[in-house]
Amino acid sequence: MQKKLSWNERIILEYLLWTTNYSITKILGYSRTTINNEIKNNSTFWGYFALYAIEKTITREKWKNHFKFLNNLNKYKEFSSLFKKEYDGKMWTVKLTIEKIKNLYPNIDVPSFKTVYNWIKSGYWILNWKGLLRKVYKKDGKREKQSAARRLVGARYVRPFWSRPTNINERKEFGHWEIDLIVGKSKGTHCHLLSFTERVSRYGFLVKIPNKNQWNLNLYLWNLIWKHKLNVKSITQDNGLEFSTLFFIGYKLKIFIYKADPYASFQMDSNENFNGLVRRFFKKKTNFDDINEEETLKVQNEINNRPREIFGYLSALEMYEKLNAENPWNSTGIDKVLYGKQKRN
Repeated sequence: MQKKLSWNERIILEYLLWTTNYSITKILGYSRTTINNEIKNNSTFWGYFALYAIEKTITREKWKNHFKFLNNLNKYKEFSSLFKKEYDGKMWTVKLTIEKIKNLYPNIDVPSFKTVYNWIKSGYWILNWKGLLRKVYKKDGKREKQSAARRLVGARYVRPFWSRPTNINERKEFGHWEIDLIVGKSKGTHCHLLSFTERVSRYGFLVKIPNKNQWNLNLYLWNLIWKHKLNVKSITQDNGLEFSTLFFIGYKLKIFIYKADPYASFQMDSNENFNGLVRRFFKKKTNFDDINEEETLKVQNEINNRPREIFGYLSALEMYEKLNAENPWNSTGIDKVLYGKQKRN
C-alpha cells in the first residue's frame, strides 16, 4: 500500500522540487514511486503546493466510500433493472419484491435487504426515499417546505450512518465526535444540556443552552469548538429536529455529518455512555434553568477525571490531552464567524 506524506513532509517536498527525485527520496525516506505519485496526483495547474496537496488528499478520502458504494451498485445491475420492473409501491414492499426476484430469477446475484435499504437511503439508486413515503410533514398534513440551504448544502455534508468509514467505527483516529441533547423539563421553553463526546478518548463537553432552536444550537457548538480549539473531523448525530441544521457546521469545517438511524442509540455509544453518567447527577425532568454553568462544569470534570478500565485506569481527560497534543487543530482557512451573509440569504 502506498504511504502518504505528512503535512510537514509535503512542505519539505514543495521546497525540494528544484532538486532531483533521487535527492528528495533520500531526504524524505520514501521510494521514487511514492514521490512521483504524490507530485502527479496532488499537483495543480500551477504546480505542486503542500496546502493544495492536503486538500486534494482529504477530498479523495471523503469520497472513497461513495465510490465504493457505486462499484458495489455496478455488481448488481441486472438486479436493479429487474427491481425497477417488478416493484409496485402500492402493493409490493421492498422486501416482498426482493423475494419475488429471488424466486423468479434464481440465477442472478441478489443483494441483502439491508444493502437495498442502504441504496434507497443514499438517493443514488433507481428507487429513493420519496418512492417509499414522504418524510417531512407538518401537523396539519401539509408538507413542510425546506430551505434552499438545507436542500443544497445539507445534501453535500450529511451522510447516512452506514457510510461512516471503518476508521471511525473502530476508533482508530482521533477527532471524530458524537453530539446529543440532554433534555430538561419538556413543557414550555426551558434550558437543556448539549453533550459533545470524542469517540477515541471518550472525553465529553457539557454546554447549557436556552432552548432547542437548531440555529442557536449551532452557535453554541461553534463557540465551543473555537474556545477549546477542538479537532473535529466528523460529527455523528441522531434524528432530533434540533440537529436539522447541523450540516452548516459541516459546511464551515468541510467535514461530514453522519446521521444515526432512528431508534439506534447504540450507534452513538460513546455519547450514550457519557449521557448516562450525566444522568447520575441530573435525573430526568431536571429543570436546567436552575443549574448554573459552575455546576455543569463540575459534573463534566467529575466524569472526565473518572479512571477508565479500558485505558488502563487512565481518565478520559488524560487520554484526551495526550491525543489532542498529537493531533492539534489546524484552523487554516476556517472562517471564525459562523453566520454571515450565508444565513441571511
